[in-house]
Amino acid sequence: MKDPDTILFLGLDVATKRDTCALIALAPDDTFESFYVWGCRIWEPPVNLVTQVEPVLEQLFTNYPIAGLWYDPYQAVTMAQRLKSKGHGHRLVEVNQQTQMTQAANTLQSVMLEERMTLPDLPALRSHFAAAAAKRTERGFRIIKMTQVKQIDGVVALAMALIGATEETGYGSRPAWSNKLHIRSPFVFDGLAA
Repeated sequence: MKDPDTILFLGLDVATKRDTCALIALAPDDTFESFYVWGCRIWEPPVNLVTQVEPVLEQLFTNYPIAGLWYDPYQAVTMAQRLKSKGHGHRLVEVNQQTQMTQAANTLQSVMLEERMTLPDLPALRSHFAAAAAKRTERGFRIIKMTQVKQIDGVVALAMALIGATEETGYGSRPAWSNKLHIRSPFVFDGLAA
């Protein structure tokens, strides 16, 4: 896998029992106008956040230029507390599911319609997109499941990562990246087509 050309924005949709848990690593181009999915990891339930998800996040935080992790705090409180205690608190950004997810859905729809997003050819992520729909509400679009038995967590995680990539443009010069503190080593991010 090649190193990202720029800083990465992570989106995490947490689930442990019935839904999948999805982590997306999104990278912008040099102008922050177009984006590509650098990495994708989808865990099937049941998901253990401590033994499955948290180690992947720690590896990414340690080895790659990460701007932040945008996540739904509802089921991730304990995991977030552990990551904060390990010095990663400055990278954690809670996403309010009532207000910010409408913005995220609208941004995702615009970026997709304008063909400014490159998705990898990953069957799991493609199936999440096939099962998702944009429902118009008074406040804008919402990401919904077309049928309750299908999973859309990869789409939700991508929308959360996109919030970071479209709002946090100050990270474009990698101020948090240090060759002395970080290493670039092969990292297996399941399902990534490099």
